Amino acid sequence: MRFFSDGPSIPDLLLERCDAGRVVFLCGAGVSFNSGMPTFLGLTEHVIDFFDPPESSEIMKAFAPWRTDPTAANVPLDQIFNLLHQEYGRDEVNALVTERLLLPSTAATIGREHSLLKRISSNQSGVPQIVTTNFDHLFELSDEAGSIPVHIPPAFPDLTFGSPIDSITYLHGRLVAPDATQHPYVLSSADFGRAYLSEAWATKFISGLLERYTVVLVGYQAEDPPVKYLLQGLNHDGQFDRTRLYAFDRGEPEEIEAKWRDRGVTAIAYQDHGHLWQTMEAWADRADDPRAWRNRVVASAERDPKEISPHERGQVAHVLRSVPGAKAFADAEPSPHPEWVCVLDAFVRNAKKCSGYGEDAEEFDPVQAYGLDDDLVPISDEDFRRGTRNDNLFEWRSGDDNPPDFHRLGGRQVEGHEAMPIRLWHLVRWIGKSLQAPVVAWWAARQLGLHPRLIDHIAWHLDQSKEVDGNC
Repeated sequence: MRFFSDGPSIPDLLLERCDAGRVVFLCGAGVSFNSGMPTFLGLTEHVIDFFDPPESSEIMKAFAPWRTDPTAANVPLDQIFNLLHQEYGRDEVNALVTERLLLPSTAATIGREHSLLKRISSNQSGVPQIVTTNFDHLFELSDEAGSIPVHIPPAFPDLTFGSPIDSITYLHGRLVAPDATQHPYVLSSADFGRAYLSEAWATKFISGLLERYTVVLVGYQAEDPPVKYLLQGLNHDGQFDRTRLYAFDRGEPEEIEAKWRDRGVTAIAYQDHGHLWQTMEAWADRADDPRAWRNRVVASAERDPKEISPHERGQVAHVLRSVPGAKAFADAEPSPHPEWVCVLDAFVRNAKKCSGYGEDAEEFDPVQAYGLDDDLVPISDEDFRRGTRNDNLFEWRSGDDNPPDFHRLGGRQVEGHEAMPIRLWHLVRWIGKSLQAPVVAWWAARQLGLHPRLIDHIAWHLDQSKEVDGNC
């Protein structure tokens, strides 16, 4: 589902889990960039500029290619930090990192992205569930009373024993005062090795997190050292379900999906950072009050679906994939436009173009009029025979109750009067309220058969109409 036509498509399951407070955001340097914080490359450059190692040194030979082409397959920055630690001392190098992160920011807005992610990730008690590999305190900006718990390594919540994750958890360390005797950050390849492989306290924490929550990576690229070590550590024990791990990344969907799929992560592509944070702002509004957001979407369905955009039709479809959404749709007054029957039936909305007779006959394209933004089009006959098809909201779908064998509102004759899925029953109620519309009669007439419960409900409505007419 998209909040905007040019925004990323957020999976329905992820939105539903977020509504239930079961999503944790794992945040990288990209989240803090707009607030004036440096990237990992910027931190490395700051340290190197201070120490100014000779051009012939191993450090400069490793770092020089980053200055000419940061996108090339250069020596990883965590390995360069390892060289810096060996040459100049770990605490001395890390103290410079502290100094850089404490410089006053000149950004126009500070902490906006952090505030949005806290709102989205908040559990049902309103407490954010954030894990970050950043050292800065930007997630704590609005917490003046210090009411949100903070965890630093290796003292993380013990998820095995049911400890909550309602906190800001600094996976790689939290920024310390400039005069601190130690600056314990995970920066070098040796640090990452301890955190994710040898001592593996970071891996154990993330593994436990994935067993109980859905984790969403924001502010990372697939090549970033935290991602590399995290996925290596998880693959090392193989004890987690990777379908519970999502990542936002900028680029073309096919490219991004392929890159993250190789790492066992479900990718969510976006075109530019502005689109991402515009979507996050709309998502935060939804997270503040999911019921109110759902009701606004249902209210938008009063309009003829041909008059709104594919992503807006997609929002209505998203709402109708859940029982509460279908109930709100059926209960709505005034009732949603009857032509939504053409959107909910995938066979109607994905039908081929048609036109009347004569040279001036108008052509009608159901895909343009009724299609959803995430529909696969076109689907060839061969693809269809192989099982490739778009979501039909009038059929049983994963998450519905009762077995799927005979639960579809139209498409073939069925027998029996067993209880139908509650979601479909609400759609039956809506069809009953829309019987006077010609488009509903047209849809029913072209079906090979109707579900017995739908037939019974139609008959009941027709009887009710006769009684009303007879009393007039």
